[in-house]
Amino acid sequence: MRTENMLLILGLIFSVFLLTFRIENGIEFLNVQLKFSIIDVALNTSMETYLNSAILGYLCYLIFIFVVWNKTNKNGKTLLMVYSILTLIGIGIELNLFYEGFNGTYSGKHFRIGIPLAIIGFYIVNRMNKTKLKNA
Repeated sequence: MRTENMLLILGLIFSVFLLTFRIENGIEFLNVQLKFSIIDVALNTSMETYLNSAILGYLCYLIFIFVVWNKTNKNGKTLLMVYSILTLIGIGIELNLFYEGFNGTYSGKHFRIGIPLAIIGFYIVNRMNKTKLKNA
């Protein structure tokens, strides 16, 4: 299986199966949750009082961007730029949540768009493959 697909599958797994934990008084592992929501955003507060491992999915998507950047033609760069911006927003928000967790001010904020990022990523790879077939 190609590297691009493996990164997208790993990102999808980390977006659906979330390791939950708290970090106020050291790392306290809670459980693994299955969260199959397409888009789940709470930028102020929510009932979730724990952090999760969603940032691992975003990091897989970030590596995916680096892997496919030079393989994407000029027409595909626009979609890849949008994908990059969404991924970086997700990473930024998740890093801020960890900062809040270490300071004891975490209030349940989250930004989960890993499933749409995986779908868009597979679309980008599919388009890259079709372009290669046309040029061959």
